[in-house]
Amino acid sequence: MKMLKTYWLELLFFAVGLVGAVIAMPFLPASVPLQFQGDGVITRTGPKWAVFIVPVVQLLVCYGFHWWINRCLEKLPALAHTLAGMERLLPAVLSIILLTLELCVLLAAWGVTVPVGTVMLIELLLVPIVFIGFVAAKILGNIGKLK
Repeated sequence: MKMLKTYWLELLFFAVGLVGAVIAMPFLPASVPLQFQGDGVITRTGPKWAVFIVPVVQLLVCYGFHWWINRCLEKLPALAHTLAGMERLLPAVLSIILLTLELCVLLAAWGVTVPVGTVMLIELLLVPIVFIGFVAAKILGNIGKLK
């Protein structure tokens, strides 16, 4: 039960990806795109069951990041107060990026041209903005507590 309380958001994103793959499975062609060039050209395809790989990888990466961030915060306790919520924010952002990738794969499998490189670039440009805003809010909150 503790795992459900701690990782509920990651499990929700995993469930969304998994349910999306299950719903899309009957409508997918025999092969789905697995690799794209920056302009959305498909360079490699695989079996349609490969759409289940993205939600599983998302879940494993999120748990790995939780473990890694907690280890870093244990080794650097001075940063623990400023970066305390990072272990929740980073896996959520990564989950959204991977769910978007799964959506791009599904759309490309159905013949919709998706500029995957552009989509990923926009997401990767938004990630630093989210982190800078998060850290700035924490620092400004800490400054307010000093007064």
